[in-house]
Amino acid sequence: MIHVSKNTNAAILDRVKKGDVISFANGKSGEVLAVQILEHSTQKEYYYKIKNDGIVLVIK
Repeated sequence: MIHVSKNTNAAILDRVKKGDVISFANGKSGEVLAVQILEHSTQKEYYYKIKNDGIVLVIK
């Protein structure tokens, strides 16, 4: 299980892929169904679709 939060290193967030099991600080956890990473000029947004538990967003 990979624990993700706003303090998680960007290299770890980049390695999360479909099928991994993650947990987030707000209590959401589960298997990742989809990953979307949006890069902006000053930040990256990591969207993780969690099976049966919604979407987790981490902004770095």
